[in-house]
Amino acid sequence: MPPPPTPQTRCYLVRHCDVLNPRGVLYGYLPGFALSEKGVRQAHHLGRYLAETPARRIYTSPLLRARQTADIIASHLEGAQVIETEDLTEARFGLYLQGVRPRDVIWRRPLWLVHMLWPGLLPNDESVTEMADRVGVPLAELSRDLLDEGGICICHGDPIQAYWVRLDGRRDYHLHRLECAKGGMLVLDYQGGRALARRYVPPEEVADGAPSLPARASSPSSGSTAPSRATDASQA
Repeated sequence: MPPPPTPQTRCYLVRHCDVLNPRGVLYGYLPGFALSEKGVRQAHHLGRYLAETPARRIYTSPLLRARQTADIIASHLEGAQVIETEDLTEARFGLYLQGVRPRDVIWRRPLWLVHMLWPGLLPNDESVTEMADRVGVPLAELSRDLLDEGGICICHGDPIQAYWVRLDGRRDYHLHRLECAKGGMLVLDYQGGRALARRYVPPEEVADGAPSLPARASSPSSGSTAPSRATDASQA
């Protein structure tokens, strides 16, 4: 008899929810940037959405906005476990941009232009490959060790989009042409440690209610379903 097929495992790569930011700055790694009221609502929407799935392990960036998102989601998932990991933290370039309003970036943080054209070229930056590799670490663990459950990863915009770029086989500059909006997520299907498919779910769809996902997400090579974004490289 042929061996049984390797089971498929579904994981969720979630961008943290909306942030309270009255000064409108790029917050990067700055402390104290908590979820806004809108962000709290988004996190509860995610929790109710994901409560319909078997996922109960949550890996999260240690930054406050991500940890709060993870904790609210966990409050909807009986028996959920939240684990912090630096693999899911903000893009390193956020340390350079933080504290500046987006309209002032061009003259106060001029190296931003280099980052936009060649991510990873500067010594204080990360390449798309480096970001995708670290985001892939907790996802690989979930898809390998929790075959029947999968899990959830709470991350930031650029690292999520770097992983998305690699899934789709895109060029590195597409990092800034994709957008996983705050409170949105990639639904990822794995088999035998390999990503078979992905689907982008925007926050508006999450807010509509329980999952209406197909049995499998779309093939990674099928292209983006997200709009291009305005640059907010580290309001992420």
